[in-house]
Amino acid sequence: YGEVQRLLGKSLNTEELKILLGFIRYLGLPGDVISVLICYCKERARQRGSLRNPSLRTIEKEAYAWAERGIDNLEEAAAFIQAQNVRNCRMSRLQEQLQIRGRNLTAAEERYAGSWLEMGFEDEVIAMAYERTCLNTGGLNWAYMNKILQRWHEAGLHTAEAVRSGDRKPAAPRGSSGELGQAERAAIQRMLSEV
Repeated sequence: YGEVQRLLGKSLNTEELKILLGFIRYLGLPGDVISVLICYCKERARQRGSLRNPSLRTIEKEAYAWAERGIDNLEEAAAFIQAQNVRNCRMSRLQEQLQIRGRNLTAAEERYAGSWLEMGFEDEVIAMAYERTCLNTGGLNWAYMNKILQRWHEAGLHTAEAVRSGDRKPAAPRGSSGELGQAERAAIQRMLSEV
């Protein structure tokens, strides 16, 4: 109780004490994991630009998410936080690649970006998809870029080298370049000779 008050920088009211007690009784979280959870929530709020500590209701939502993931000891909490830090670092690099500066991603944009990271793409592959999107649409089009990356994922192309070698457009059929193929020329010659 005292540690939570210290971390949040305020005295807890009766309702907040009930929430805190629920972390222990209903979710089965040990005290040290609750402390780590609160520090994690505070840091996440800072990363999102908030100068205030998160409310105990916000922390409660994250506590339930941790409980659903089975995070109930320090080792699992540390592994989860490490994975989130890696993801956040990749998201920052992705935002830079997509030339999004001075704002956070919207929820929909974050879902797109998160799915691309979960698919296992290298940063360079995402940059290649962004370049292709800009060339074909004139700017960043999330849905268009997502289709490119989904197609590459389905084809198993997750590295830049794999995309360069495996994402070739099929060869154009004869005659599609505007020039007549031999079969077309022969058919025209037969028709002209019959006239």
